Amino acid sequence: MAIENKATGNQSGINLQALGLNSPMEVIDLLGMLKIDGDPVIKDDKAFLDPKVKVQEVMDYFSKNFGVTAQELPYVASTVKQELKKGFKV
Repeated sequence: MAIENKATGNQSGINLQALGLNSPMEVIDLLGMLKIDGDPVIKDDKAFLDPKVKVQEVMDYFSKNFGVTAQELPYVASTVKQELKKGFKV
């Protein structure tokens, strides 16, 4: 009798809950709403309505402008969320 290994959840990837995030879409939502140096991450408002387009826009922006890979985006989003909770201190 063979033993089945049932993988539940995201075992091989990043633990989003440990980063203070609830879901992969929260990563995209947080980063998509940002304006960096006055430049919005998502330029087309219609992209907010289509999740696939929104993901692509966010990934393209951070990859092109900062060299951030898709695997690093949750860490960026976690930092943004923590700073928003604390409040920005200039």
